[in-house]
Amino acid sequence: MNPVKVMLVDDEVLAIEHMRGLISWQSLGYEIACTATRPAEALRLAREHRPELVIADIVMPGMDGLALSKALLEEGTALKIVLLTSYKEFEYAKEALKLGVANYWVKHEMDAETVKRELGGLREEIEGERRARKHDRGRLLVDWLGGRTLTDEQWRTATVGGGERYDRLQLLVLQPDRPFPVLPAATRTADELPAEWPVDEEEGLLAAVRFLGGHYVLVYGDNAVRGEGKMREELERKTAEAVRTLEKLARSTVSAALAYGLASRTDVPRRLGEAMKLLELAIFLGPRCLLRLNDVRREEDTAASPWAREDDAAAVRGLLAERKIKEAAEALAAAFERAAEARDVDGFADLCRQTVAALNRSRAQAGLPSLSEAREEEQAEWTSLEGILAWFQAELDRLPAADADRPAASRKVRQALDYLEMNYADPDVDADAVAREIGISRDHLRHVFKEETGKTVLDRLTDIRMERAKRLLDEGALKVYEIAERVGYRNGQYFSQVFRKTMGMTPLDYMEKRR
Repeated sequence: MNPVKVMLVDDEVLAIEHMRGLISWQSLGYEIACTATRPAEALRLAREHRPELVIADIVMPGMDGLALSKALLEEGTALKIVLLTSYKEFEYAKEALKLGVANYWVKHEMDAETVKRELGGLREEIEGERRARKHDRGRLLVDWLGGRTLTDEQWRTATVGGGERYDRLQLLVLQPDRPFPVLPAATRTADELPAEWPVDEEEGLLAAVRFLGGHYVLVYGDNAVRGEGKMREELERKTAEAVRTLEKLARSTVSAALAYGLASRTDVPRRLGEAMKLLELAIFLGPRCLLRLNDVRREEDTAASPWAREDDAAAVRGLLAERKIKEAAEALAAAFERAAEARDVDGFADLCRQTVAALNRSRAQAGLPSLSEAREEEQAEWTSLEGILAWFQAELDRLPAADADRPAASRKVRQALDYLEMNYADPDVDADAVAREIGISRDHLRHVFKEETGKTVLDRLTDIRMERAKRLLDEGALKVYEIAERVGYRNGQYFSQVFRKTMGMTPLDYMEKRR
C-alpha cells in the first residue's frame, strides 16, 4: 500500500520540526511530502503534491487554519484536514468541523502515543476514501475513453487534479501480441493481466486504464512550450519503457500505437478509436509493431486494395481436393499477400477457416487426425502472416508422405467428405443419404470410406459436428440446445451425450473450462 502523503503547516518552524520528530511516520504508513510556514505557500504546495492529510495550526497570521481549510476543501487538493488548537480556540475548532475538517487535536494533549492512535484511525478512513475515489476515477476514465464528455470537475477527479497542469496530452495504447485464431477452437483472449497499470506515480502519467480487456491505455500530460520534437522524443521513451513492462507481465511481445501533442482532452477518444482500429491490423504487420498516429496518412490516402477472397479460398480448396499440394501452397501464399494488401481481418480469418476445413478433409483421406486434435497447445508463430503461412505450408507438406502410406482417395470418397462438410447441420444426413447423393450403394460407400479414411461415415460426421459445436461454444452466444440444432441434432440431451462421449466432458463443462 502506498504511504499516505502528509503536509504540515505551522507558522513556527520549531513546531513543524517537533511534529516531524514526534513519531516514526514511515512505520505508520505515512510520508511527510511537504511543509509550509505560510498558508499561501500551503495552497501552492497542496496543488503540487496533492496531500491526503494536512495537519495545520488553527491560528496563523494572514490566513488562519479555518480559511486555509475552506480553500483546500473547495479546490479538492486535500483529502483529510486536522487542525491543531488550544483550549481557547475550542469553539473556533468546532466551527471548522462544520466545513468538513476531519478532526481537531488539542496541542498539549498530543503526545506520541496519542498521535499514533489518531493516525491509525485516520489511515483506515483515508484508505476507504482512496478506494472510493479510485472506483469513481476508473469509471470516469473508462467513460471518457469511450467518448463521454467530462466536465472540468470530472476531469480534475479523473486525473487527480494533474490534468490542469498541462496544455497537451500524449496517448499510448498497448496490445499484447496474441496468436490469431487460425483454428476454430483457438481464441484471442488475453492472458490474465493486472486490472491496473503497475506504475501510477510516473511523472506526467494522468491515466492508466485496462481497456476492453486486452489493452492498456496510458495518457500523459505535456506542455507545448517543450516543442513538438521534445514531446515526440519523450513519448517514444515512455513507450519503450511501457512496452518492456507489459512484455514482462504478459509474457509475450507487445504492439503499441501512440499520438502526441493532443491539444484537448476531447481529442483522446477519437485518437484512441483510430489506434484500436489500426492495432486490429497488427496481424498484417507482425509482432512488436509500433504505430505512430501522427505519421499515419489520411484514410482516403491509404485505401485498402479490393480482394476477391472467395475466389482465393475456392482456388485453394479445389487444388487440395485434386491433391495438387504444391499448387495449393502457392495459391495460399498469393492469397495471403492479397489479404495483407486489403487489410481485411475478417476476410483473412475466413480464408484461414476455409483452408483449415479443406486441409482437414485431405487429412481425413490420408488417415491423419484433424488439425485441432493434432495441434500443439501454443502457437506463437500465429502472431504474423509469415508465421501462419509457414504453419499452413508445413501442414501441407505432411500430406504427400501420409498419402504414400495409404491408398489414393477415390473421387467418390472425396465427394462424400465434401457432402458431409456442406450438410452436417441436416439431422437426416447419414451413410444412406451420402450414398444416394454420390450415386453408389451404401455398402460400397461404407467399405471404401473406411478403407481410405480409417473412419466410418458416421464417425467422420460426428467429428465435423463436434468441431462446429466447439466453435459455437467458444463464441458463447447460443444456448446448448440451440447449438445442438445448429450442428444437426434434434435432441439437445442426445447431443450432450455424444459431446461428452467424444470430448470427455459435457458442453457446459467445456464452456466453463474455456473461461
